[in-house]
Amino acid sequence: MTNLNKLYALYDIHDSKAQESLKDLLLNHLPKEYTDKVIKKLSDQNISIDSQTVRNTKAGLTKNILIFNTIIEIAKEYQALSEKLKNNLLKE
Repeated sequence: MTNLNKLYALYDIHDSKAQESLKDLLLNHLPKEYTDKVIKKLSDQNISIDSQTVRNTKAGLTKNILIFNTIIEIAKEYQALSEKLKNNLLKE
């Protein structure tokens, strides 16, 4: 479970617009298999982590800006895919 208030404090996110954006990304766009995707993306950069570290970072139990940024990048990729799907459906 993601503790959004803890994440806001850990990463110094005080702007309400940024908070809403983060909430939307983590709750609506992050895929179920995000841990594998984060591990793969970071392993491409020769950074070795495990799924528990990724989950702890997302939950706000540990602070790791590199892992958290990768989680957000993946959520943004899926958000873009979702928007593209919506646009394609509206074209018909």
